[in-house]
Amino acid sequence: MSLPASTPDGTRFEVWAPDRERVAVRIGGREFPLERGDEGWWGALVGGARPGEDYWFVLDGETRRPDPRSRFQPQGVHGPSRVVDPTGYRWRDRGWRGIAREDLVIYELHVGTFSPEGTYRGATRRLDHLLDLGATAVELMPLAQAPGRWNWGYDGVNLFAPNHHYGNPDDLRGFVDDCHARGLAVILDVVYNHFGPEGNYLWDFGPYFSRRHQTPWGPALNFDGPSNGAVRRFTVENAVYWLEEYHFDGLRLDAVRLMQDESEPHITVEIARAVHRWAAGRAYPVHLIAEANVHDPVLVDPALGEGAYDLLWNDEIPHALFSAVLGQHRIDARVYRGLEDLGRVLDSGFVFERERTGIGIVRNDNPERCDLRRMMQGLQTHDQVGNHPAGRRLHQVASPALQRVGAAIVMLHPAVPMCFMGEEFAASSPFCFFVDFGDDHLREAVVEGRKRDYHQHDWGTFVSPVEEETFLRSKLCALEDGDQGMWNWYRALIALRKAWRAAGVLDPGGLVVEGRPEDGWFRMGLGAGAAEVVINLGRTPIRSPARESVVLYSGWNRFGGKLGDQIIPEELPECSALVISRLAD
Repeated sequence: MSLPASTPDGTRFEVWAPDRERVAVRIGGREFPLERGDEGWWGALVGGARPGEDYWFVLDGETRRPDPRSRFQPQGVHGPSRVVDPTGYRWRDRGWRGIAREDLVIYELHVGTFSPEGTYRGATRRLDHLLDLGATAVELMPLAQAPGRWNWGYDGVNLFAPNHHYGNPDDLRGFVDDCHARGLAVILDVVYNHFGPEGNYLWDFGPYFSRRHQTPWGPALNFDGPSNGAVRRFTVENAVYWLEEYHFDGLRLDAVRLMQDESEPHITVEIARAVHRWAAGRAYPVHLIAEANVHDPVLVDPALGEGAYDLLWNDEIPHALFSAVLGQHRIDARVYRGLEDLGRVLDSGFVFERERTGIGIVRNDNPERCDLRRMMQGLQTHDQVGNHPAGRRLHQVASPALQRVGAAIVMLHPAVPMCFMGEEFAASSPFCFFVDFGDDHLREAVVEGRKRDYHQHDWGTFVSPVEEETFLRSKLCALEDGDQGMWNWYRALIALRKAWRAAGVLDPGGLVVEGRPEDGWFRMGLGAGAAEVVINLGRTPIRSPARESVVLYSGWNRFGGKLGDQIIPEELPECSALVISRLAD
């Protein structure tokens, strides 16, 4: 890699700056010139430069900039970079064997709001909560250094530097180490489709950005234009870097359809190949997840070999469910047909599909079932919650009863399930969209952009994303301030999922979905009749099937319902779920 490499003789610095006449590294009050090499690379060994020292690159004798491959930005995106020794941390996870894809139960969290401290160490202190829940993996929202004091992480500009507000690099290593010690895999969300609008100094170094492709957030990276080789290397190295130096168990690539590349192989394939080749020598599985938002069979095509992704991030269950029960409260530009589409997602895995031969996304009205083992789905995500004007959660915009039904669908379906932080106990705290830009024009643009992009919402409840109070309100409350019944329900569902997984009940080949969407009820049969989940989202009660085999009912007292525990209703009322198991104890 081209990151600063410390040796007993000093530190070697390298940087790609093809259009510059002179490049130097400044440490303290001294400057050390770099030598120009091939293809626009500059480098030199600086004697005496040690880990812990701060430095700048100086371009053409006048422009001072942080290192594009900085491992740490202790003063933020506008400050100097710091030399870090990645070998100084003493890892304790030598015996770690990871979590198989089929055993993943993923918990998505934002480090800055997951704990009161908003740090890696604070997150570590809440790991027992995840173990009690039954989660087997943690997915961290992006950590790359972003501008300001708070950010979701999708405005990162220093892709190799974990956000200094959460702690130092060894604090992050300690978090991953502690997760592994407790049996939790750790997946990192990474962003390669755009850079944030503030603190992005890559323009000063070289043609990092495309002159042909745009994203909703600005120029796309230069994956297919002149001098794209160094940009592709930068991106591929970053993906492997997080796995190698921080022992992450996988990556979730944000909005891959906006990683625009008209060359071959596509940059997503090149990243996947590099990751899988790196992972081939490991004792634990490494998971590569593509957020395509819709079904994109090319990404998981086995014909790609090492270039295929392990999982597709699928958010169609909440979209379909919202459209069915909340009317105009849409959370996506795509138009869903309510319970008809919910049934379709459960059966085939998707409603909308990426149109590779045309433009954009198309509805597939005759979908064949995709490989559900390669689908990952959640009832709520940071997007579904945070893109509400007030950051309200599903139980707040609909009802706890509806959330319990949705949770049963997600947790007991063959696809890999995910839970967003606080969902598991119907947290009273919101999760709002928040940013902290220093530029007043950017702040105003964010406020207006939110209203424009999500015009279908009632903006009378709008919470400004640029105010400190918005960030503080988004801190996750304690379990005691949530819904104990919901907590019991999620724990019971996840425990049952694990039992069914061990018994082979979740094999997609045994899945049968039937029902009457117009009446609001569905039956999801599993394991060729070994188990089933029956839900009623209609206004008319339906007769409870196989009452002697019921193992869970969303309406029981201990789950927040009104019926005594173990009492089986004769009729299944609106917004309720019945779980049946015919397995021997």
